[in-house]
Amino acid sequence: MNKISLNLDSSIEWLNSGKTLIHPTESIWGIGCDAFNKDAVENIFKLKKRHKNKSFILLVDSLEAIEKYLLKINIDDKNHLMKYWPGAYTFLIKYNNKLPTHLHNETGKIAIRVSNHLPINTLIKAFSGFMVSTSANISGEKNINNPMDIINFFEYEELAYYDEYLGKNTSPSKIIDLETKAIIRE
Repeated sequence: MNKISLNLDSSIEWLNSGKTLIHPTESIWGIGCDAFNKDAVENIFKLKKRHKNKSFILLVDSLEAIEKYLLKINIDDKNHLMKYWPGAYTFLIKYNNKLPTHLHNETGKIAIRVSNHLPINTLIKAFSGFMVSTSANISGEKNINNPMDIINFFEYEELAYYDEYLGKNTSPSKIIDLETKAIIRE
């Protein structure tokens, strides 16, 4: 199997070709793909052995970039988001019917994060799209902390890693429901 370490430009090409990319986040290694590529998203469900009723996080470069796919957000909620973004905070936000159906779920909300981790932020801005992101593990199991170990664990041909540094946070992003302000994951 070919183990691939990619720079920024190669990572963008990799994502654009519908392949799966291991990537650093603020705290853990993630597995991601082009969020609008249905086959790529389906592949991550299969790799992780994850139930379809549990959706993924979307990494975006700004609220403005994703807004057309969301129900209208009032000014108070926008101000609330701006207190936390960019940062290691994921918000559940109601989406509209413009969001591709393969990203829909039973809650009517999509998990979105505007990261402040320079490598992932740079990748998302340069990619000019949205990236599905999830922890690098089988659903419910322990995270794998090294990109080569992740590649070896999944033994999947179209898997490479964005060769950048991992953030210093000790836990995954906090998840907050924008509507209720309830903390879903500490």
